[in-house]
Amino acid sequence: MTHTAAAPHSTHPSRPSLYWRATRPLYLPTSGIPALAGAAVAVGAPDANWWFAALAVVAVVLVHCGVNVTNDVEDYARGVDTADKMDNSRVFTTGLLGVAEGRALAWGYFGLGALLGLVIVVVQGPALLVVGILGILGGWLYTGGPRPYKYVGLGDPLIVLLMGPMITLGAYTAVTGDGFDWTAAAVGLVPGFLIAAVLQGNNLSDIAEDGAAGVRTLAVRAGFDGARVLYLVSLAAAFAVLPIIWLATHLGPAVLIPLVTLPMAWSRVRQALAGTGPADASLRSLAPLTAQLHLLTTTLLVCAITLDRALS
Repeated sequence: MTHTAAAPHSTHPSRPSLYWRATRPLYLPTSGIPALAGAAVAVGAPDANWWFAALAVVAVVLVHCGVNVTNDVEDYARGVDTADKMDNSRVFTTGLLGVAEGRALAWGYFGLGALLGLVIVVVQGPALLVVGILGILGGWLYTGGPRPYKYVGLGDPLIVLLMGPMITLGAYTAVTGDGFDWTAAAVGLVPGFLIAAVLQGNNLSDIAEDGAAGVRTLAVRAGFDGARVLYLVSLAAAFAVLPIIWLATHLGPAVLIPLVTLPMAWSRVRQALAGTGPADASLRSLAPLTAQLHLLTTTLLVCAITLDRALS
């Protein structure tokens, strides 16, 4: 009895799947959920347009897609990421997509996000325009452009603002048309400090590779022990600002609900303190686990703000 050999089967991923994978989707909720938190501040506001809350969230996530693709393609193009590095999409380091295509993809995401933002601007007025422009430029210049600010140690402080208050305030403005609201900006400090901790958790384990590539992140400048302190401070600040928000804004004690994730945060503290150095394999999971903490804490923040506004 003869057997016919099966036809060869290609396992090369499709272009759409590669374009999605390049966005590092695990981390996209770290922008979408803060946008919901900013929109939640507008509950009960007169003339709130809730259709624009959905548009704002999608626009923010699309810009975030552009940022993540830019980070991966530019780190590869500049020799920061190699095929041995695992904490990226591995789309560019393995040659599945080229640099030119990656840059075009990033600006495609940026363009779609900008287009949705302009739809909101046309109806709600120009207040959102500045936030949108700063958000796109801030995201691109992190690792793109002639002098990326990540490479000179400015990524940590700027990411607090770009991925925190600017997102929450922008979403609030999209819903209400108001140019500024202190409460909407203040609640963004929680996701802002948490995303800084995610970044610092990643940089903590990348000190050797970044230093060798000439990337002077704060982690590289501070050394392992200093970088670990930065991570712990950002994590602590994310929870410390909650009672301050309660006392300094019109939100009530419900805003303290996210404090229930403190035990989860303590697990991340213990993980960081147990690390023996940047080469410690146990630190490789610190950034994604901190992203999970971000996800749960900011989701609870959205629920807490919505509850408070509904009861007020």
